[in-house]
Amino acid sequence: MDEDRIVTELFLEKPNFKEVSKVAKALEGIGVKSIIMPPEDRSINTHLIVENLDLPKVRPVLKKLGVSAMEKEVIIIRLENRPGTMADAAKKISDKGVNLVYAFSVTMTPTLSYVLLGASDNKQALKALRD
Repeated sequence: MDEDRIVTELFLEKPNFKEVSKVAKALEGIGVKSIIMPPEDRSINTHLIVENLDLPKVRPVLKKLGVSAMEKEVIIIRLENRPGTMADAAKKISDKGVNLVYAFSVTMTPTLSYVLLGASDNKQALKALRD
């Protein structure tokens, strides 16, 4: 999971650490790699990122665990964690005439951030980022 791409974001509604861990372990058990983007405020949703091709395997696992999750197709990009990198990415997209409708960012390390973007056309937005 290293390159910028279109993925599915699963919103787990206000889970505790034990619930998130249980989901991640269950997905790992069926060979699904995921990225967990926990919010600093534990009273809001956790964002779990999975590959679109894995959704048919993920859905039954969530159902078996009794976990409801809202799905949203988004673009995930890795950015250097410094001021202006997210703005630069947004400008590349807007310069191509694509409207951003959603953005969520989590700092993963002191030097790395993951950004989730939803656009009026995710494929065109991803293309704009790669140009």
